[in-house]
Amino acid sequence: MAEVAGKAAPAIAIAGVLVTSSPAHAATSAGVTAVTVSEQVHTDALTRHQQAPARTYTVSPGDTLSGIAQRYYGDSADWTWIYDDNESVIQNPNDIYPGEVLKIPYGQPDDQSASASAAATVLTSAANLSGTLSCPQLEELWEAGGGTQGEAFMAAEIAMAESGGNQYATGTVGERGYWQINPNHGSLSTYDPLGNAQAAVIISDNGTNWTPWTTYTSGAYIDRC
Repeated sequence: MAEVAGKAAPAIAIAGVLVTSSPAHAATSAGVTAVTVSEQVHTDALTRHQQAPARTYTVSPGDTLSGIAQRYYGDSADWTWIYDDNESVIQNPNDIYPGEVLKIPYGQPDDQSASASAAATVLTSAANLSGTLSCPQLEELWEAGGGTQGEAFMAAEIAMAESGGNQYATGTVGERGYWQINPNHGSLSTYDPLGNAQAAVIISDNGTNWTPWTTYTSGAYIDRC
């Protein structure tokens, strides 16, 4: 059984010079007017953006950066926007905690080099970790969820004892996933591989307390990996 829990830039088009079949003077006048109006629209939009009040979001149990990005931007892939603006708070993009207050940018930050690198790391480490997993894969998933390498083997043994490495394993009272997260943990109880691993990291205090799992207290985890 057993808890966590894991950016599209606004485009402003500026109208071009108006071209008509009218006399040259009229065309020039219309063009100047069009450019002036479009520049004013662009300036007004930027002013509204700059004057918009700062947005923040308080992380709730079960939240991931991709889920928060989906809520605010309509695209889970834009989680890097949030990560880029909160590097002082978020050490690992897989690892956010209830109660953390995150800044929610209105658009893509100017420099996304760090977040792009983080995105690549997350995607390559967890993209294929789903379905029925082996012990080494469960270790990898544990670490992708923010768990320490030193506790990865134990985490894999417990997951194997709890679920047999089956992503969609369901317990007698509704426990879910690899680490059989009990539904009394609310949204932390999920079949999502990364979310399930993050929940295990949280509930076990990063592998320092496995007593919530009966396969640990009974010794059933021994030699599972």
